[in-house]
Amino acid sequence: MKKKKDLLKSFIVGVNYPNVSGFEVLELLDARSTIAEFESKLTEEEKAELEKADSLFLSNLDKFYKSVAQVADLHEMRKRVGIPPSHWWWYIEKLVKAKKATVGK
Repeated sequence: MKKKKDLLKSFIVGVNYPNVSGFEVLELLDARSTIAEFESKLTEEEKAELEKADSLFLSNLDKFYKSVAQVADLHEMRKRVGIPPSHWWWYIEKLVKAKKATVGK
């Protein structure tokens, strides 16, 4: 496994490229879950960088979802691996659906 700092940097850089393959999106989701395990130990600066990266991820949800949907069934993956709801980034399809419902109002 990558060092914590490298993993954080990798995630922060990765969210800047929403047109990647679905497999790369899965790697981003996995990286974000690993970061969640040590998130409470991040410095204030690192937490701010992560928050900015999460916001960028959310702003490009549609593109990330389009890529990942071509290679994986997120519902099945979450069920098989036991992804908790607190790991919201694994729920891209639900977030996209909620976003469309909100925009449609």
